Amino acid sequence: MPCPACTFLMHFRPVLVIPVLLVFLVSSPVAAAGPGAEEAWEAGKALWDERRYDEALLLFENATRLDPLFTDAWYYAGLTLARLERYEEAVAAYETLGTLDPASAVVWFNKGTNLVRLNRTDEARAAYEKAIELDPAYAFPWYNLGNLHADAGKFREALEAYDTAIRIDPTFVPAWKGLAGMQAKLGKVTESVHSFEIARDLENS
Repeated sequence: MPCPACTFLMHFRPVLVIPVLLVFLVSSPVAAAGPGAEEAWEAGKALWDERRYDEALLLFENATRLDPLFTDAWYYAGLTLARLERYEEAVAAYETLGTLDPASAVVWFNKGTNLVRLNRTDEARAAYEKAIELDPAYAFPWYNLGNLHADAGKFREALEAYDTAIRIDPTFVPAWKGLAGMQAKLGKVTESVHSFEIARDLENS
């Protein structure tokens, strides 16, 4: 019977990481909203918390109409569109948000995750690289960039990206699994098993 690590490595497939509630990294505060926009956003957020995404989206979109500069409303509109699998529209929301908050690495990262869903991998890679440029200590884009490299058969580049994500966040389990998978692909079996065991221990801790 194969060991658990070997079984995992035989079937390794990178998993896209899509953070959901990183709105605190968007620079403009809710209090900056125009008349009526904050109320619409708050009502939408309450529906979002109840996973009533279609209804929440209507309120987030209303908030952006009332105040086109309201970054939190644009951000949640993008999140909600992604939840509804309306990825093209989510990308458009993040593009608008990018003009309002061009220094936000989170915006570029979320744009990249939606571009991946649309199989626009070159654009997704550029978005992740922009997120890294804005915030080199942001682990998520390093990890998802590793996934793109892995899917393209660029195993060394993928390994380096996963390793960077781990150096930033040593508890990042998917990155340890990604690293294990790439080490296996490159014939580093002992290192691969060790990385998998770290991932397993973190999951069980």
